[in-house]
Amino acid sequence: MLPQAQLWQGFQVLFTLLFFALIIIYPRYLFYRLVADMEEVAETLEAYTNEAVDIITKVCLEKGSIRTGIKERVQKTLDFFLIPPVDLDPYGILKKLEHLFDKAEDKFHSIAGEIAPECDRVWNANIVSLLKGGVGINTLAKMVRHYVELVKKTNNIQLAMILQMNMPIIKKIAEAHMAGIKAISRGEPIGDSVGPLVAARLMKGEAKEVARDVVYSEERIRDRDVLVVKARGPGATLGKIGDAVKKLAEANDVAKIITVDASLKMEGEPTGKVSEGIGAAIGDPGPEKAKIEEAALAKNVPLEAIAIKMSLEEAISPMTKEIYLAVPEAIRRIKESIASVPEDKKVILVGVGNTCGIGNSASEVEEVAYREEEKEEEELPAIDRFVKKLVERQKRAEKRAREREEEMKRRAKAAKARQ
Repeated sequence: MLPQAQLWQGFQVLFTLLFFALIIIYPRYLFYRLVADMEEVAETLEAYTNEAVDIITKVCLEKGSIRTGIKERVQKTLDFFLIPPVDLDPYGILKKLEHLFDKAEDKFHSIAGEIAPECDRVWNANIVSLLKGGVGINTLAKMVRHYVELVKKTNNIQLAMILQMNMPIIKKIAEAHMAGIKAISRGEPIGDSVGPLVAARLMKGEAKEVARDVVYSEERIRDRDVLVVKARGPGATLGKIGDAVKKLAEANDVAKIITVDASLKMEGEPTGKVSEGIGAAIGDPGPEKAKIEEAALAKNVPLEAIAIKMSLEEAISPMTKEIYLAVPEAIRRIKESIASVPEDKKVILVGVGNTCGIGNSASEVEEVAYREEEKEEEELPAIDRFVKKLVERQKRAEKRAREREEEMKRRAKAAKARQ
């Protein structure tokens, strides 16, 4: 049997060897584990792209008449890109942007006409929106794959850690994007459709076209004449909202312009919360928003905004019950705002957003498809639950100690006052 001193020395040597082995091996293990996790996400996003292609192909087969070459054409379209205009000299940048967006829209409509030539106007718009959604998810998948391959090529663990920390958010957005594609393929509204839904609920009269893919109706609300504007539905369109507002403002004695749209919420804010503000509530890159602002400026009238709060994922996913139930509150606030306008003046109310599944009158939106939000319980590992309970117990003990200290100070103060 080895003496105790020799045994202890042996343990020290073994521990030293293990220590240095871990210094060398663990960083490589961590790197390859991060790469494996990122590879899994990249493969998931690529599978979403393929699923989007299948969904678009299926819709085209159902709504169009062509039976061959659809899938190949859709796959080519998903690589579509738009090059931003030169902005070194900002003069005229909005017109350049508008020109590019209009031509991109024309391109998508042309492709939709090729792959589903016999579909009606509604499904032509839905297919255009599906193609755009496919481009978005394909771009996201290619971006993730690019960084995964860059990490593997450079063996850069710092870059791997930065990318891996963002993967849960990227994956969550991709899942929501995919859910939105499925909803549009069924002709159902998404979260962003809440603005057009509010407008449609107030449209009792005949809807007349006023700009590209935009309709309006003249309504009597709170004894005021209101021009209610929305993108033409129930196809998935956004429309040239700015052109419509500018044209109506020039032709009428307008006292106020109100825009209602979905708005990104802060974490902790409830979904469906309705807020009021000033400005044009429209998530446009610039051209349409600028036209609404110019119309308000030319008439020197207030430009008010009604925002219905939701997360980015909820905006591009099927409409939830919380968002749907926010519509009556938004309408109530709109009516209050309209009531403050002189009776001889007119108001322009604009429902901004993707109008998929939303018709052009109140009778068409009496029943709207929405889904119940599934609340997922947070499942923490056992060690996290244990540590969390320790922290909560410590915070309760600190709170009780502060309360006792305050009570002692209060009693001492009362006793001093009695003296």
